[in-house]
Amino acid sequence: MSFTGVKQPEFDSLVSRHSTAAQQLEGLAAALYGELTAAGLDTGPALRIRDMAKEVGAEVEDLRRRQRLIRDMERLKVTFGTHTPAGTMVPVPDSRAAAEGLLNGTLAANAAVAAGRGDTTALAQLRGFAGKASDPEFVKAFLSKLGAKGITELPASLALQMRANVMMRTAKGDQVSQQVKEGMKLLATALAKGTDPKDPAFLGEAFLSQLVKEGRAEHKANEVAYVGYQAQALIWRASDGKPPFSKRFMEVVGRDAIVHQKELSDAGPPYANAMDLATVLGLSDSMQPGGPNMGEPGKPIKASVIDDLSQAARHTPEAAQALLFHTPQGWNKSIMEYLLTDRLDGFNHTKNYAPFAGLLQTALSGKDKESLKFTNDALVILKKELDGVFAAGDDGKLTIADQKKLDRLSFLDGPMGTVMAAHIDEIFGVFDDQKPTLKNINQVEMDRVLTFVGRNEGSVKALVGAESQRMFKAIQDSYRRDNGANMRELLIPEARFMGHLLEPRRLVLMAQAKTDEQARAEMKGLINDTLSELTGPAGKLAARFGFWGDKAHEKLTPMAFDKLSAVLAERLVKEGLTKDSALQQANDDREMTLWMVRQMILSTKIAHGGWSSSALKDLEGKPFATAGHPPALKTLDEIVADPATYDGFIDWARWHTKIESKTQDIRVDMDNSAGVDVHANLGIDRNY
Repeated sequence: MSFTGVKQPEFDSLVSRHSTAAQQLEGLAAALYGELTAAGLDTGPALRIRDMAKEVGAEVEDLRRRQRLIRDMERLKVTFGTHTPAGTMVPVPDSRAAAEGLLNGTLAANAAVAAGRGDTTALAQLRGFAGKASDPEFVKAFLSKLGAKGITELPASLALQMRANVMMRTAKGDQVSQQVKEGMKLLATALAKGTDPKDPAFLGEAFLSQLVKEGRAEHKANEVAYVGYQAQALIWRASDGKPPFSKRFMEVVGRDAIVHQKELSDAGPPYANAMDLATVLGLSDSMQPGGPNMGEPGKPIKASVIDDLSQAARHTPEAAQALLFHTPQGWNKSIMEYLLTDRLDGFNHTKNYAPFAGLLQTALSGKDKESLKFTNDALVILKKELDGVFAAGDDGKLTIADQKKLDRLSFLDGPMGTVMAAHIDEIFGVFDDQKPTLKNINQVEMDRVLTFVGRNEGSVKALVGAESQRMFKAIQDSYRRDNGANMRELLIPEARFMGHLLEPRRLVLMAQAKTDEQARAEMKGLINDTLSELTGPAGKLAARFGFWGDKAHEKLTPMAFDKLSAVLAERLVKEGLTKDSALQQANDDREMTLWMVRQMILSTKIAHGGWSSSALKDLEGKPFATAGHPPALKTLDEIVADPATYDGFIDWARWHTKIESKTQDIRVDMDNSAGVDVHANLGIDRNY
């Protein structure tokens, strides 16, 4: 073990000798200065000795300060020293605040150990240290005092204390349960900080190695035998990501935990040591973490070691990717591929899907090359797993040919749909680009995947929302290039792609015994909800392009053009959701989508300007025009100030934007891609 500190009583002797030396040097400097002056010689040597005396004197003050801190530690009867045959080595903090951190960390560790032995008073005391976990000195002292072995065994001891009290079903038992959960949260916070190289509380690589050693070791508490990772998992599941577990923790401990779980599974029954200790002891519900709920609503929680590890790794892309984007030595597949194939049955065994779903979504949703590469891998895995799931029934309609296979994969439809929305440009490329970015997945296979994620309403909303952003950008690009002259060429491939996103959802609804009328109604509701989300308080249009500033009426720069387009589109869509009869009377989701595109075109045209001579001529006498000859548009803030003026302006703008002619082919293209391409790719009848 390596540490920095002092050895007593030698340290006291050192302080005394330094003090004496400083006094002697000062005396020597004074005497020498007098002799040299009297002899008329250079006094430089005496001055150099005086400077040396000052340096030693400063060191003496620092040593005395540290000596006082040690005395405070001794007075409070808290021992930090490491006993060796040569004496006791005592780490010395640099400040009183640091000393307090060390004191509190040691007291907390002592309380934790006592609580593990059944001391309920100590358990209550441990609760009082929760607010200290942000102090790196506290964390280092707390974790060092417990050690990797103590940290591994403490959750088991606390869980057994909880079980004994839960069985009593009393107020006392409820209090103990709450205190144990808070103790586990303290452990999670401390362990996350103490294993993060970027945190001042980091305890070093040796500590991580010790956690691995104890995680693989067999332990016992009150005749209950368990593997260390089963107990450490209770700390992981208590994490709420504040602070998150680090990339380095996942590289060392996280990866090894998964490798170890696979080794145990390969050697014996698949779930022999897969469950965490709370599940083994029947305490999962009582030890429910403060973060996202685990398990199925209304049913007892079951959690595996890998479920809990996923809970800890899901909070940052760095940690999530460090865990999933790695191929262990001797493996022929990455950890992500292992979890998506060989380990799928484990997730279905616990039905504790949320942690891994969140982990997958966090790891794959980034724009970096690694995220895209592994997203590609995940889609290829999924399309293979989906082989044979969907087929044409005797009536030519979509049917579920392999329900068992679908059920095994079903929990992935939400996270994978969200991941696909994050990579909407690459998904679009499969259907349009000559050289798509995504490899080893063609249009037929992608439509099968879109049908799978189409089972999840949230996924479809995310995909349609992301594609709406693509359409909006295409419209803005068109006006930048040539005032909208190339609008049709840009929007047709987007419209076709939108058909590939919308139609699978309708087909899935009908495969679930919905009537055509019911499916249409649900699809209209989905588009309505998506439009609301795009323009809500945290809407994606506002988030991406910003809010309407005080200078909207000034000359538009390209950035302001985007911002103003977004603000106008947001207003038009919001108004349409409440009073636009064209939207409310739309027959289906495609017509509603077309309505949205028209609002985007209108808002972008208004922001861009460049009105035709006939449009400018038509301004004569309009309340939103100036009185000059020729007239011009008033500033936008003047126009929107009066509702009647604004409504008249929008009607004028619609007429002169020629929206109908710009979008006449879009509905046809959406219909063709949906009713022809999607149906053909899925091998089903076109006529429904």
